[in-house]
Amino acid sequence: MDEFEKIEKLRTRANITYEEAKAALDEANGDLLDAMIVLEKEGKVTKPDQQVYSTEYTKEPGYEMVPVGNEKDCGEKWGTKIKEILKNVIDYLSNNHMKVSHHDEQVIDLPLWTAVLILVLGWWFVFVLIVISLFFDWNYKFYGKNNLQGANNVMDKAKETAEQVKEEFHHNSSES
Repeated sequence: MDEFEKIEKLRTRANITYEEAKAALDEANGDLLDAMIVLEKEGKVTKPDQQVYSTEYTKEPGYEMVPVGNEKDCGEKWGTKIKEILKNVIDYLSNNHMKVSHHDEQVIDLPLWTAVLILVLGWWFVFVLIVISLFFDWNYKFYGKNNLQGANNVMDKAKETAEQVKEEFHHNSSES
């Protein structure tokens, strides 16, 4: 682009005279952008409205989240989340145990993953076996890396209920 074309471009963009455009272009050593900046500094051209763009999420009104990436990225994120969940489940089941005792003597100590597997494979049989065994002084406790107090509370409550039923049965059978 020759000097005359640059001057004409400056004149149409900035709405200034030929002399003003030539002077600004000379001061900017022939660079159009620098010439516009010179004209802005001299107050002959108004600055464009300033707009802010950001890749950061903000809670300011008018901003909204726009998903970035394609469906493959979304699938990879789900894959990563599923891997993380599976890792946590495996870690939880491996680092916690179930202890079965009879008359305060430990009989079985199983990793929780084994107990869950047995429960899944024969849940109806295992459930009945646990309920019946509570009546014959069998105890179930959970321990390990995680806080399993909630499970222990449930098993203690089941044991108390079994003891109450036994006492009522003995009481009723002794009256007859």
